[in-house]
Parts: sequence; structure tokens; C-alpha cells
Amino acid sequence: DLLGLHLMDVMVIGALLPGARACSSNHRQMVVASVLAVAAGSLRLALALNGSPELAGLFYTVAIGFFGFVASIILRGVFDSQTRVSQDTICGALSVYLLFGLVWAFAFSLLELSSPGSFSGLGLTEFADFGHFKRFLGFSYVTLTTLGYGNISPATPPADSLAATEAIVGQLYLTVLVARLVALELLDRKSPLT
Repeated sequence: DLLGLHLMDVMVIGALLPGARACSSNHRQMVVASVLAVAAGSLRLALALNGSPELAGLFYTVAIGFFGFVASIILRGVFDSQTRVSQDTICGALSVYLLFGLVWAFAFSLLELSSPGSFSGLGLTEFADFGHFKRFLGFSYVTLTTLGYGNISPATPPADSLAATEAIVGQLYLTVLVARLVALELLDRKSPLT
């Protein structure tokens, strides 16, 4: 099981740097994303070797920064002035939605780590390396899609606020995104053929 965790870590870290490089043609953004990717990858490997809560908190914070930064870059590309809905636009929009869930999973993990008992139904009574994150990943996507809480639910006002914010952002994103894509498609249909 430990070997499987380390192999998964190596694969995720291996995807961070190409992801950082691909997320922007802007050199400054690429440098920031690369620094955050290297920091997140290094912290994750260190966390796999030494599962301390302090190291986990630092990793969760850097991961929020990295994935949030990448999502903002992709989102900017999705909502840039365009006149055509392309396959890249659709893939970028879906990527941002999935990255939202990932960012919130790290935020939930950080909140539970800093204020144990913020969520009920975790089944983990103490810090368990990456155990909280695994549980919060599913919880995050259930919240983002407003499907329902299932086994985990917020137990404190900060946790409730964080979950409610994710649900609102998820629904607003989908509403605005669909409106934007439909508007672009209608503009493309009205434009004269070239």
C-alpha cells in the first residue's frame, strides 16, 4: 500500500511540471506555475516520507495556490474574447470545473487539519497523512455539483461557509459558462462565412 502511494505521488508530481508549462504562453505565469509545482511536488514527497501535520498544512496551502493559479490561467483563456467555441474552449472549461473541486478538497483538508472536528463523518480521529484529503476529494465534488453531502457534513460555521461557497461557485460557474458558450456559438452562426 505504501509503495502504491509513492508511485501515485511520483505520477502526480510528474504531471505537475508539464501542466505548469502548458498552462500559459506567458513566461512570467509559467515561472510562477513552475515554482508552485516544484514546491507542491517536493512537499508531497516530503509528506510521504514524514507525515507530520505541519508539513501537510504547508503542502495543502501550496497545492491550493498551484491549482488555483492554473485554474485562473485556464479560466482567463476560456473567457477571453473569442468568436468561436472550439474543442480547446470546452476542454479548458471542464478542466477549470474539475480544478475547482480539487482546490476545495485541499481547502477542506487544511481546515480540518487546523481545526479538527470541522467536519463530521470522516471516520478519521487523528491526522492520517493523506487520509483526510482522499475523503475530502469525494466530498468536494459532491458539494461542487450540489448532489448532497452523504457521509461527510460540515460541523462548524467555517466549514459550513466553505462548503456553501463551493456549491455557489460551482453553480454560478456552470450558469455563466453555459451562457458564454451559447453566446459565442450564436455569434459564430451569425457571422458571415469566410
